[in-house]
Amino acid sequence: MHFETQRDNLNAHIKIIFDSLIPYSTELTVMDGSEFFITDENNTSFVYLVKSGHFLVKDISAGMSIKTVSAPYILGIAKGLYPEQVSLLAIQHISEGVIYRLESQKAIEIISKKQCWSSLAHCLAFQVGFLSSRYYDISHRSSYLVIRSLLIEMSNEPDEIIRNYSIEKYISERCYLGRSGIMKILSDLRKGGYVEIKRGKLIKIIKLPEKY
Repeated sequence: MHFETQRDNLNAHIKIIFDSLIPYSTELTVMDGSEFFITDENNTSFVYLVKSGHFLVKDISAGMSIKTVSAPYILGIAKGLYPEQVSLLAIQHISEGVIYRLESQKAIEIISKKQCWSSLAHCLAFQVGFLSSRYYDISHRSSYLVIRSLLIEMSNEPDEIIRNYSIEKYISERCYLGRSGIMKILSDLRKGGYVEIKRGKLIKIIKLPEKY
């Protein structure tokens, strides 16, 4: 089997997991602002399969948003495998979409029965890589480099996200920087002609300097 890009490769593995799990899953009713938790009040953990739309992954323990995920996406398997080692997560609906849910232990049993561990490993490796990079960015870099990284990330979001989010909100939800510090750097970047901002929304990144 040949895949043109790494993303094609990942999507092919996600499809294998979806095809295996969706027949045993429940489709959830999604409304504006709906929020779904990886673990419920009875300490039961769930796997979520995002079939369409965009959702925001939030780290409830840290009080911070992690990233916007777009279909297809799988969330919650790691919590089922190592419940004590994974942060308390939730996903929040931010656009029209379709999402399925089943208990993590049931998902693991199906994956084992259908021998989909290789595809699951690819999905988890992708998620771990992103999370490692994100937490390194927000804990080891200067305020400017954190904002620079998040501006680039935002510019690659779907148009619907860029239109509906202010830059300040997008950045502040994904790091521990204060609003005044974020606004100061954004203002300087706008005045310097590095970014185009209109009514708080990102219009275009022209060229971000390496240093502030």
